[in-house]
Amino acid sequence: MSGLRVAIVGGTGYGGMELVRWLLGHPEATITAITSRSETGAVGDVHPHLRGLTDLRFTADRAVDLARTNDLLFFATPHGVARKEVPAVLEASPTVKVIDLSNDWRLDALTSPDAWAARHDEPIPDWLPFAAYGLPECGGRAEVRRPGCRLVANPGCHASAAILALHPLARSGLWQGRPRPAVVSVTGSSGSGATPSQGTHHPERFSNFRAYKPLEHQHQREIEVVLATFGGAHGPVVDFVPCSGPFSRGIGSTTILDLGERLVRGTGDTAETLEEGEALELVRAAFRTAYATEPFVRLVPETPEVRAVAYTNLADVGVTVRAGSVCVTVAIDNLGKGMAGTAVQNMNLLFGLDETLGLRRAGAGL
Repeated sequence: MSGLRVAIVGGTGYGGMELVRWLLGHPEATITAITSRSETGAVGDVHPHLRGLTDLRFTADRAVDLARTNDLLFFATPHGVARKEVPAVLEASPTVKVIDLSNDWRLDALTSPDAWAARHDEPIPDWLPFAAYGLPECGGRAEVRRPGCRLVANPGCHASAAILALHPLARSGLWQGRPRPAVVSVTGSSGSGATPSQGTHHPERFSNFRAYKPLEHQHQREIEVVLATFGGAHGPVVDFVPCSGPFSRGIGSTTILDLGERLVRGTGDTAETLEEGEALELVRAAFRTAYATEPFVRLVPETPEVRAVAYTNLADVGVTVRAGSVCVTVAIDNLGKGMAGTAVQNMNLLFGLDETLGLRRAGAGL
């Protein structure tokens, strides 16, 4: 056994399932254990598409015990589990690292020790200065690569798409001082997790469409904090509306922002609005500056499609400008770039590997 020893805590859900799919083809990672609180049999029996590809069986090992024999633990557990277990894991071994796919540590990974003290009664954890928010394309890369980084909070799927849309505008200053953007993000049924409930179960939604938690979804605050931290936006406010779409995998996100005088040439009486072609080129230049060298972001001339990025770690981004308004559309796979794909990308960064290792795959196409 060579390379990294990794364990997956919580392997029966979609996040754990997708991690296994990516990691089985990774040349530098070996899965040593996959835990479950409900399953004890072969992984291939629960995830039939993995039959014959792995001999792994689900175990009931405690995460704190796995910390002593592994380089990395992925937490693919329901929200709230990592909050309770990760501190003990990091204390159990001075070298083990954690990537958490839930929302338990995202805002804490973006906060300073002073901010932690203001929000929490408990002492500041020793590892807090070495926690990172892991969206590499939008400021997270340097944080994850920092020497001593031990905990990576993987970004939310809706948040990933929205931040990818807004980060170049915030970073370039085009968004500065403008009204808040509106983001409408449509996710497939797998985004609701493997346990069905009324309204999220696929038979209930395959021929339906609805918004849920408008203007109050937990990813809204995540989007705002990340843009303030890495994008240079000051006190950003985003109107965010997530929607439930009649498909299984993917997120199609649409962001609309009025840039107004940011698309004007000159000042005072000589000011004139840029022609739409000039305005479009100005905005696209901001996106090229941000993403031209990013291996997993593709700037596309047309409106991106969810099926073009299915089963990949890719994000397709399209930009349209008209009459001072900018529309940015983003397509990602919610289980890929929105979850497990980015988690493997963060693993590569944590351990100094080629960032793209094991992740360069074409989508299904249809």
